[in-house]
Amino acid sequence: MTDRDGEYFLEKGNYGLRHYVHDRDEMAVCKLCWNNALPGGRTFPLIPEAGARSFGRIVTGPYARYALEYFHVADDLTSGKLIGYLTGAEGSFLETAEGQVSWATWRNSIAYRIAEEEFGEFSPKVCIPAYGFLEGVKFLYAVSLGPRAMQFLLHEKYNSDREMPKLPPGPEYHLQVHKGYRGLGIGSELIEHFLKQLEGEEHKTVSAQVTVCERQKSLDYYRRMSVGGAPLWSIYDRRETNIYTPEEKEAWDLGPVVENLSLVAERKRLLTFVTRES
Repeated sequence: MTDRDGEYFLEKGNYGLRHYVHDRDEMAVCKLCWNNALPGGRTFPLIPEAGARSFGRIVTGPYARYALEYFHVADDLTSGKLIGYLTGAEGSFLETAEGQVSWATWRNSIAYRIAEEEFGEFSPKVCIPAYGFLEGVKFLYAVSLGPRAMQFLLHEKYNSDREMPKLPPGPEYHLQVHKGYRGLGIGSELIEHFLKQLEGEEHKTVSAQVTVCERQKSLDYYRRMSVGGAPLWSIYDRRETNIYTPEEKEAWDLGPVVENLSLVAERKRLLTFVTRES
């Protein structure tokens, strides 16, 4: 049975899992990505849907373009609403025109390219009439989102690489589940399916990048996860992000420090954990 045309490969309770279909799912995935981001989908002044789309494309676009085999979504079977997704990659080194680079470095470069597609670039090409018109449209789009929204998204473009933690070579994933559907085992089923795609002795560990802060989802949430009494995750790298202003941190009760972390788990132990949880 194939899920490439939107068929469910798993139906459990009131949800089903299927392969991501770009034309059908992109906007829903982007909105879920934005709504789950700290501090939880603050709307942009004039075009909130467009702002969510741009943010989501920067985060999930590299996977949607180059790692589709590991991109799966969850739907509410009653309403058809997309309620979760997992994007992932094998994370091996890639051969490029500049030589061999890590998946994380290459992924970040693709995210930057997507941001340029959304908001424009600074180059002599803007003097070419047709190209300059296109860049002007992008600029007006960015301005229409409002000053803080544009600042927020441009921060993603220019600072994301510095503020994203390093990853070890190997598989990694990014996961989101709608807040109203958590605790049903959806995330565990998505992770389990991803891990079973990676069967093989070369995939000994799996990484996940998460954002933590003192007063929302703290690091303790991940430290409490264990298998056989031993912690499941270890910290590989951590970077503080300055994407939120001090005023936003106070107003949205984030705490003084917001960090992006890369966490690493043994693949077999993570599979044991999610199988138990699902």
